[in-house]
Amino acid sequence: MEKPLALLFVDIADSTLLYELAGDRKAAALTQRVLEDLRRIVVENAGTVVKSLGDGLLACFPAADGAARAALAMTERQADFGLRLRAGLHFGPVIAGPGDLYGDACNVAARLESIARPGEILATDDLVHRLSPPLLRRARLLNSVAVKGKAAPVRVHQIRSGDAVPEAEDNATVALTTSVPGSGRGLPSLRLSGRCTDATLTPLLPRVTVGRDESCGLRIPSRRTSRQHAVIDFSRGGFLLTDHSTNGTFIRTGDSPSLLLRRDSTKLAGTGLIGFGAEPLGPDEDHVLTFRVGTA
Repeated sequence: MEKPLALLFVDIADSTLLYELAGDRKAAALTQRVLEDLRRIVVENAGTVVKSLGDGLLACFPAADGAARAALAMTERQADFGLRLRAGLHFGPVIAGPGDLYGDACNVAARLESIARPGEILATDDLVHRLSPPLLRRARLLNSVAVKGKAAPVRVHQIRSGDAVPEAEDNATVALTTSVPGSGRGLPSLRLSGRCTDATLTPLLPRVTVGRDESCGLRIPSRRTSRQHAVIDFSRGGFLLTDHSTNGTFIRTGDSPSLLLRRDSTKLAGTGLIGFGAEPLGPDEDHVLTFRVGTA
């Protein structure tokens, strides 16, 4: 029998990189400490932990307020561990099974968690419209995103903590450093270049933030570009671009038409142009980077 519940998916951002740089033993111990703390927060807010997901968990709550309060408490604790969390919230009918929940609502909550940036809580209309006034005031409508199995896009809100930092700081990540032997020759590489900036990503230098703010690894000084516009990661053998912006990211590979990303991700391949906030018409525009995927 279906039962309507508030669902919370939460995980540790950049956990793969954490294991690579801190080592399996230290990373696993830290992950377990974080998950234990997250479980306590779920119970304290009248929720139930449904299952653990390696570096995250799925929890359910009888009311939207409980899920939102738990997510806020979790993000407020993340600095204690030196890590960042991503959370996705949705309210909808689910079917309970042995140690798990099933249904379209679970897919929606998981989708929001996957597109949230580090330190961010995303929630659907279905959950936000059930919040009490104090929590509702913390919600800000962002955009609509496509969800597998849903005919219409889902409206997505950001839920901000009471001491939410400005957007320029909101996508900050904890820097992890390590020494890696070897020159890196023959590794996959992504070359990015623009009017004022350039960089090369490899598995040894796997992540860069892109945007208008000076804190970004690749700064795009265009008024069309958001302050924290996108993140590019080396993940699962390729380079993944994830849009976090207001105006979207346009990717043109070769002679193909541009692909528009809005709060979504795509794998970069070949050569082409990326327009941060507007269509890329040429490589000399202030909002455009050229890219080339190859080997270092």
